[in-house]
Amino acid sequence: MKNALKIHFIIYLLLLSIPGLAQDYFEVRGYVTNPSNEPLIGVYVRAINLGIGAVTNEEGQYELRLIEGLHRLSFTHIGYESKQINIPTQKNQVLNVVLKPTENELGAVEVSNKRKDLSYAIIEKVIQNKEKYTNQFTTQKRNIYVKSVENNINKFQIKYDDQPDVKKLDESPIESQNDSIPSLNLFEANFVQHIKLPKGFKEEKNAAKKLGYQQSLFYVSTTDANFDFNKNLIKVKKLGDNAYVSPISNNAFLSYRYKLLGSRFEGKNKIYTIQVIPRKLGNALFKGKIEIWDSLFTIKSVDLTVPKRSLIEYDQFSIKQHYSFQDSIKILTSENFKWKIKDKINIVQGKCIAKYSNYTFDSIYSKRFFNAELAKTANDAYQKDTSFWTKIRPIPLTYQENKFIRMQDSINRIRSSKVYLDSIDSVFNQITFLKVIWSGMGHINRAKKTEWSFASVAAMINPIPIGGFRMRYDFSYYKRFENRKSIFISPRIDYGFRNSDVKGGFRINTLYNPKKLSHVTISHSKDFNFVNQFATINDAFNRQNFFEQVSTNLYHSTELFNGFYISNSIGRSLRKPLTNFKFNPRFDSTFVDNAPQNFNINTDVRISVGITYTPKQLYISEPNQKIVLGSKYPTFNLNYQQSIPNIGGSITAVKEIELSMSQKFMIGIFGTSQYSVSFGRFLDTTNIQIMDYKYQRGGDPFLFMPPMEAYQLIDSTFPTFKGYLESHYVHQFNGFLTSKVPLINKTGIRTMAGGGLLLAPERNYQYSELFAGINRIFRIARNRFRLGIYYVVAQSNTQGFSTGFKFSIVPYNTASNSWSF
Repeated sequence: MKNALKIHFIIYLLLLSIPGLAQDYFEVRGYVTNPSNEPLIGVYVRAINLGIGAVTNEEGQYELRLIEGLHRLSFTHIGYESKQINIPTQKNQVLNVVLKPTENELGAVEVSNKRKDLSYAIIEKVIQNKEKYTNQFTTQKRNIYVKSVENNINKFQIKYDDQPDVKKLDESPIESQNDSIPSLNLFEANFVQHIKLPKGFKEEKNAAKKLGYQQSLFYVSTTDANFDFNKNLIKVKKLGDNAYVSPISNNAFLSYRYKLLGSRFEGKNKIYTIQVIPRKLGNALFKGKIEIWDSLFTIKSVDLTVPKRSLIEYDQFSIKQHYSFQDSIKILTSENFKWKIKDKINIVQGKCIAKYSNYTFDSIYSKRFFNAELAKTANDAYQKDTSFWTKIRPIPLTYQENKFIRMQDSINRIRSSKVYLDSIDSVFNQITFLKVIWSGMGHINRAKKTEWSFASVAAMINPIPIGGFRMRYDFSYYKRFENRKSIFISPRIDYGFRNSDVKGGFRINTLYNPKKLSHVTISHSKDFNFVNQFATINDAFNRQNFFEQVSTNLYHSTELFNGFYISNSIGRSLRKPLTNFKFNPRFDSTFVDNAPQNFNINTDVRISVGITYTPKQLYISEPNQKIVLGSKYPTFNLNYQQSIPNIGGSITAVKEIELSMSQKFMIGIFGTSQYSVSFGRFLDTTNIQIMDYKYQRGGDPFLFMPPMEAYQLIDSTFPTFKGYLESHYVHQFNGFLTSKVPLINKTGIRTMAGGGLLLAPERNYQYSELFAGINRIFRIARNRFRLGIYYVVAQSNTQGFSTGFKFSIVPYNTASNSWSF
């Protein structure tokens, strides 16, 4: 009985397989050309009844494998009339097709030797459609989830980890994970973003988690970047100094070449994949792939990288985007960023995932909702618990991320306990031989948020030993309150052995309103001071540039309203010459005219007022903190100071005013410009002392001084009293020129140019200079520096023409993502 059942079952299977065995497959192949017999690339050939298809290659050739029977083949190509052909397939056969050009959505496409590739016609239509997809709404609101993570990898550990690792066959994936604590930096946040066309923007940070080092993490605020490829230029200050040219900018064909890689269907939607290739090795061009919707002619996704030579902090950076539609409105659904930072020891691999959801459009906002405050963080944003994050995360954490967060949460719970705080405080507060001799001692109380710091023995040696060997000692006290208010007290004492003189003083600073940067400083000191605060290096330590001063000062600064800062001070100074001071005779010949400045002992009581205003200053509001982002408008400064005679023994009578304007801005792909213009004069010099003069600084040999503050080739320092006009200008090309020169474009060398003008009518003096040079960014560990060599040409009506080579080394400010010039 069992054998009979087996036989019937086998016969049944054989009967089922007969139709499949009876079906024969045949190949249909051929070429698709235009009426000029030129091959058409990217023609989509589809067997309609089977739902399968192929795309013609660079020779216009296609090939389909069809079952026996009658089939309808469709041939579609942008810019050409579609054609459908019925073909019976009973043998392998060749079917060549000619498509006629037609006026369609792309318009008439002229096919030439230079533009055989269909991608150019597609991109051209995308460019024409940009405005349509840019102006789909008046306002937009969306939720954004961001997870930005960096993995810190030691290169030596990589070599060790590359050794073969034998695992048990029954070991689970989770159990086989490395049990060591992952070295990660992590940022996680939930934002609500509001946009109002054309320029309204507001970010609300409702929840955030910060673990580890945050400085190099990307997209910790949506103000970090806006990769809107519908814009001609994309500016991302976090990446570097360049503005990037969009692959679909209005002039994209001047910057990019394109190649159609293929097409496919998602449902009924046809999608083209196009390769984006920079025409030249430029600093401001993307490279990679973009996907375009057929008939809609807009970007579906991007997968692009930016050139290494355009990056400052990062060594590699790439971006992926995906778009979809909601109620016929195109929306961004996700962004993925990846970056890498390398040095000789470590590799930092970073990735950021941003998920966009809950779109609403054309909402009504209050008139003042969109203002200079671009982003605001909720007061409880950093206090969300684990259950909150588990609920709102659209994507799960990886094993390493989950392990790292659990570890950090445990550490944070322990760190907040009194036992832990007391234990680590006791370790920090221990007095050791190394602390006493070199690093300095401290006493911290984390529960009370106080810290005492005491100088080491090495720090007792005064680096500027005026009048012979001197020793000093200082300590400080700092307390920070829960609302970020703080107080800082720092006394010091300084003793000179040759003259048996005691110097020293104290300073008390209190920050009483962190959101407005409001602080008060009280200080008193007896110390040496400079006659010329901005003396050249040759003159800075000349004895003629020093005097003794006993001063008491009260200083206050605050922001009255956004972008408008006011500072004021009052102080009393007793100034004495050093003519009776004993100096080290070994340094008598170091400087020319090395005798101390001789003047009458005088007292100066002075008040000053300073106003700084930056119109439409943009900023971010954090709990108890304000982060200034800058403005597209110049910054204006007004400084006025006046001495008051006959009060507190004051004999000086001086009034001085200075007005200035400065700005730094980007000029598209051409680089970054910076300028400053200032005018000043004394209004009263009835009784003015040499340390009150306004000095025009001379140049330094070989050193290129900050060109926004100093001139390079003025032959000697001189004072001005009745008025002066200073102007400075610098333009950093950021690789715009050198990136187009073969060989040089691989060196990372950049160019810079600028100039300055100084007018001093009272001396009938005019000085002007032009300079140009090259610079290159280099690194020491994770710190970036810029080494520059410049050639300066100067002219004045007193010294004629002069020239010279100079060099500079400038550090990169990672906090502001900027250079000093």
